[in-house]
Amino acid sequence: MSKTFKIAIIGAGGIANAHMAAAKDSGGRVEVVAVVDPIQESRSKLVAAAGQAADFADVDALIKARKGGLVVEGVLVCTPPSVRVKIVEKCLKAGLPVLSEKPLASTLKDAKKLASLARKYKKVPTAIGYCHRFTPALHEMNRMAASGELGTIVRFENFFACDLPGHQSKWFSDPKKAGGGAFLDMGSHSIDLFHAMIGPGKPIASVFSNKWKGRTETAATVVLKGSKKRNANIGAGVPGVIISGWAESSRFTVALVGDKAMVSYDYENPEVITVKDLLGKADVRPIKTCGVRFTDQLVAFANVVQIKANNTGLATFEDGLAAAMVGEQAAKLAKKK
Repeated sequence: MSKTFKIAIIGAGGIANAHMAAAKDSGGRVEVVAVVDPIQESRSKLVAAAGQAADFADVDALIKARKGGLVVEGVLVCTPPSVRVKIVEKCLKAGLPVLSEKPLASTLKDAKKLASLARKYKKVPTAIGYCHRFTPALHEMNRMAASGELGTIVRFENFFACDLPGHQSKWFSDPKKAGGGAFLDMGSHSIDLFHAMIGPGKPIASVFSNKWKGRTETAATVVLKGSKKRNANIGAGVPGVIISGWAESSRFTVALVGDKAMVSYDYENPEVITVKDLLGKADVRPIKTCGVRFTDQLVAFANVVQIKANNTGLATFEDGLAAAMVGEQAAKLAKKK
């Protein structure tokens, strides 16, 4: 086992707490040693959760401390996407590996800049936090599809939706700060899952709706179409239905539908997957909970940085750019309606 991987969290908002918990659940593999946030109260709370960590108001102070001897081997960028480019550039220039929260950026232009930076500093590892790639049930669904148990795959279905009224007054729904709403936030995960499970896709239909005047979309229904054959059971042209929402009943499900059977996973019932035959007979099978996804992602990042591990399952900045391009296309389609 490799030594403890020491990271800094940049941005002490809500998602940072999930990564802090993941580090604590890593059995000593990952340790948060620094927190960066311009708001003292926010970073102090995260430092308290860490137990012991240095805190800084900005990235420049972190990099200066690292030059002075603070051991930091990588950073988790958990800031709003609109402010990421300069932060990531400073980290990469300083030789600090970056795991950035999703979406990669608030605009396609910035996503392209970040992907370009990853190519420029190619010796410094970069990854984007599409944590659902580390959900055990989805690994099993991929295996079942490849094995032929489901037959030929005819559809991908994904619902990531819930009621988040607090987002109406936060940066998440501010068009200038976020760049998009429910689809950019939750739907970027969905696009990446389609790419990871089916292959590259292109949006062919898109409908957005908005419950909050002057804010970003609160609901999105998008249909993708796969453009390449993945394996013998997943051909080109497989459709994907993606539902994203911030103001509706909670649903967090992924399904692969085949012409022999279908398999589905419900994140709200996280320890089982359900396989149904063509007559609807259900076979409920135990599976490792989705709760491990953040920790497994952090450990994969640690392995990439410390031991140059390959094929870890981490999403790259190029994957983030691919999702951003699909998101931009879907948004344009929605505006045409």
